[in-house]
Amino acid sequence: MDRGKFKKLNAYHVVFLAQNTMVGISLFSLPNDISQAGYNLWLVPILLGVLANLMLIPIIYLCKQYPNDSLFNINEKLLGILIGKVMNFILLLYALVALTSVSQRYLRLVQTVTLPEYTMTWIGVVFFIVLVCIVNGGIKSIARFCMFAFFLTVWLIYYLKWPMQSGNWIHAIPTFEVSMFAWLQALHSGASAMFGFGLILFYYPYIINQEKAFLHVSIGIWLAVFFYVAVSLVSVVYFSPWQLDNLLFPVLNLFQAVQLAFIERIETFGTAIWVFLALSTASAYLWVAKKGLDALVSKHKNRTWHLYVCAAIGLFLFLGPIPFHLQTVIYDQWAVFYGYGIHLLPIFLLIVHFFKREKEKGVSL
Repeated sequence: MDRGKFKKLNAYHVVFLAQNTMVGISLFSLPNDISQAGYNLWLVPILLGVLANLMLIPIIYLCKQYPNDSLFNINEKLLGILIGKVMNFILLLYALVALTSVSQRYLRLVQTVTLPEYTMTWIGVVFFIVLVCIVNGGIKSIARFCMFAFFLTVWLIYYLKWPMQSGNWIHAIPTFEVSMFAWLQALHSGASAMFGFGLILFYYPYIINQEKAFLHVSIGIWLAVFFYVAVSLVSVVYFSPWQLDNLLFPVLNLFQAVQLAFIERIETFGTAIWVFLALSTASAYLWVAKKGLDALVSKHKNRTWHLYVCAAIGLFLFLGPIPFHLQTVIYDQWAVFYGYGIHLLPIFLLIVHFFKREKEKGVSL
């Protein structure tokens, strides 16, 4: 686990941390999530990418004011110990909800597509054991796993060739027939696919070249946007409007268009190999949750057992007796607003920072 705050993340670590924590499981359902935009939906990821890059500006600016502190430390410095710890507790809850949301969405998909005759108990236990092994090596271990997951799965984009060939490319011409409200709905529904880049608020102190962090995270953002646009564009070309509205995981149906003599069900293979992307996203949130528990319980001192506590809580939230309708509210609705909060929080903290700095200047005069 990370001991001390010595810098260990290179440029490529930052790029793939940003990219993989965004993609995770979101790519499976994105065309359905943003289907309110109709055949224009492939433009939505581009708009989300622009908004994400704009939101990154105050995030990086705040980090530069406190280059050796994570968001947990910054909260306590700017808001005071009491309010700071309350805010850190909320951030801990966000990390746990995001961890459970990614795990639940992927493992339920696995159960539906590849293992319909098995319960999720032991599969979930094994999934979380692997998560603990990844996170136990610290943030650099997570970054390396993100790189490994990227290069192990990026070639799957080749399978878009078949639906591209059999689709109707006239559908890809933007018509802008939907209302402004539908565009806003699509942006809101697709927002969760972009949230991972904000985790730089927690691992910024570990970056070697902090001056170029904005550039490196931006590369990660637009790398993710490239894959979002590719899948969304092929979905528009291949599916009808009804299918876009009703197919929960369009990527699986795109896989079904693949025709290979030596593989019968390519969607099963694709779902299985996607575990690396799900693990890379979930491990980042588990690491943040562990750091949050360190901040709340041990005054930011590293405690390895906190990792096991956070993993156990995440596993309980996944397997525990929570009604399905409540899971939908927590993981699908609340998680989005949690994400808005954590990405807008730096703007509020910057305002507090400037007021405190002006106050200190006035006192010194």
